[in-house]
Amino acid sequence: MSRHTKPHPEGDATARCSRDGPAARLLAILRSGELQAQDAVDEAINRARRHDKLNAFISLADAVPLPVNHAEATALPGRSAGLPIAVKDNIDVAGFRTTAGTPGLRDWRPATDAPVVSRLRGEGAVIIGKTNMHELAVGITSNNPTFGAVRNPHDHSLIAGGSSGGSAAAVAMGVVTAALGTDTAGSCRIPASLCGCVGFRPTTGRYPSDGVVPLAATRDTIGILAQDVSDAILLDEIITDTPTAPAGLKGRRLGVPGPYFYDDLDDQVRPVIDAALARLEDAGAVLVQTEVKQLEQLTAPISLALTLFEWPRDLGRYLSTHRCPVQVWEIADQIAGNVEREWLQTELSAPGITHQTYLEIIQHNRPSLIAAYRQCFETDRLDALISPTTRLPARPIGQDDTVTINGRPMPTLDAYLHNTDPSSLAGLPGITIPAGLTATGLPVGLSFDGPPGNDSTILALGEAFQRLRPALPAPPLV
Repeated sequence: MSRHTKPHPEGDATARCSRDGPAARLLAILRSGELQAQDAVDEAINRARRHDKLNAFISLADAVPLPVNHAEATALPGRSAGLPIAVKDNIDVAGFRTTAGTPGLRDWRPATDAPVVSRLRGEGAVIIGKTNMHELAVGITSNNPTFGAVRNPHDHSLIAGGSSGGSAAAVAMGVVTAALGTDTAGSCRIPASLCGCVGFRPTTGRYPSDGVVPLAATRDTIGILAQDVSDAILLDEIITDTPTAPAGLKGRRLGVPGPYFYDDLDDQVRPVIDAALARLEDAGAVLVQTEVKQLEQLTAPISLALTLFEWPRDLGRYLSTHRCPVQVWEIADQIAGNVEREWLQTELSAPGITHQTYLEIIQHNRPSLIAAYRQCFETDRLDALISPTTRLPARPIGQDDTVTINGRPMPTLDAYLHNTDPSSLAGLPGITIPAGLTATGLPVGLSFDGPPGNDSTILALGEAFQRLRPALPAPPLV
């Protein structure tokens, strides 16, 4: 918990709430014997088939044998016994391919689970499939040229976001109650915001990172997508063995970093965020106008440079460590996306930054960014920063290069990464919760970001906020 966190007042109902998210309710039914785990898993697979137009999955367990025998699932010990979940296809799951959404790894089958997957399976979770994603996690649209575009459950003509687009779409559509994704610069939170579900990025290093096709080890982390914050807490507690106590909002100091994070919001997003801030204030939260000093100057010059420098190095280490019979250059040559292929091939043949420049980023520039966040939290005695997760809602599939905000064109990657990139680069924990819908019915997310290591505070505050707003309507069946 943050050292600024105050005791929860007795009168604050959100501090005493019980956790009853969809995953928790399903687990209670399974434990009662009213429903067999085999039936729960089979129905999840059937839902995936019924909603196949979302293109949320690359592999389903009906094509690859389940890692757990259905008939034995109810007998499994553990906090997630019999719970069907999905896993992004850059995270290793024994018995499934790990394609990372790219042709060069189409046939790669790792022999073991990633440690995070192993922990969930050890508590009885059942993996029903591997979800579609932006190729090699190097983008935010999940418009995958090899496996097809992931479609937004609220409008199939729109992007689901990325790179964990398949996991977000599967959760938002109710195929599963929770899924694993990865987040390097916003890849859990962006699709969660666009699809209307919860997306949690833990402090970098909170979860084991082995068994994941990497992008940049300094920034990468597995994350959680869920229908409800309490279910994200459930999975986080299983992975970390760290409990999260319910929290209240009265007296919490929540920073509203107007400069940068609230600049140039899409005119459909701003009223939803304003309404969310008003709910927080009505619940007794103290909204503090604040700023992370020199944020753009500290982030823009190093964000992409750091990622591209580490990408070929870390990808090569993964392939070697896991004895994958594919070389980095083979993956690069077969990348289907033109921009992604050019980036990796360039870094392999003529790196854009020197090793000395990279060391300067790691030893000086990134620590300066972390210090700027720390100063913001400490100066204003903040429990969390709150901001729109993305500056704009989902846009049509195919707008991979340019989108329009308030009538002005902007690079797609920059537009969507703007609010999630800095906290990722600094390694902060963050969670996005659906704040409401635009006038045209598209989800908008509100993010809570905290100091490194304050994951439980961020999860608890997100859970408290979730209970302030009316339930969002389910996505239409398009």
